[in-house]
Amino acid sequence: MINHRFDHESDWLAALIAHWQATGSAALHKRGVFNVALSGGASPVGFYRALSKSGWAWSATHLFIGDERWVPLDHPDSNYHLIYTAFYPLPVRLERWKTELPKAADAAADYERRLIRELGQPPRFDLILLGVGNDGHTASLFPGTKALRENVKFTAADWVPQMDAQRLTLTYPTLRQAREIWFLTKGADQQPWVQRLMQGLDATFPAGAVAIERGEIKIFNCVN
Repeated sequence: MINHRFDHESDWLAALIAHWQATGSAALHKRGVFNVALSGGASPVGFYRALSKSGWAWSATHLFIGDERWVPLDHPDSNYHLIYTAFYPLPVRLERWKTELPKAADAAADYERRLIRELGQPPRFDLILLGVGNDGHTASLFPGTKALRENVKFTAADWVPQMDAQRLTLTYPTLRQAREIWFLTKGADQQPWVQRLMQGLDATFPAGAVAIERGEIKIFNCVN
């Protein structure tokens, strides 16, 4: 695992954009498309806004949302709403979880079908962006929940008791196939988790159990 450490947000953003351009350009050269799963939450929003102004080749980029809350599209807690707003008015190709379906399990199954159609079976992203929550969760893989034990399906719908909420998420089998995974961490409260991530595979918390079969895991860590 590679840790890129930054003291200032401006340096963190500049490095993220440079690495995005390098990783994306390599994907475009090899496969003609750059497939990325985006993280929700507060930490990456500034990156998405900066990226939207970078002049990147969006027509050849296919964005997916890595996890979602079981809320309407226009709800303030919706990751789709957050990400779409960050990139607006760019005409990005953004795959979302269909939270308008009757059941969360239906939305998870629908998303898995689309992942396989677009990325193959197993689906393999060029890049997956992840965060780390204050309980060690990543995507919507929360401590003690059933989704952590999913070893076959590429998506899961899961009730999270500690949040009293329904979530939709990519699973470990999907994460393991990625060509690259980046943890985007920012702020003093993230530093204990960064230290634990750097110690290597640690299944005692969800983010620490993230593994990759044929690629690299990197941390982009802004300490302030």
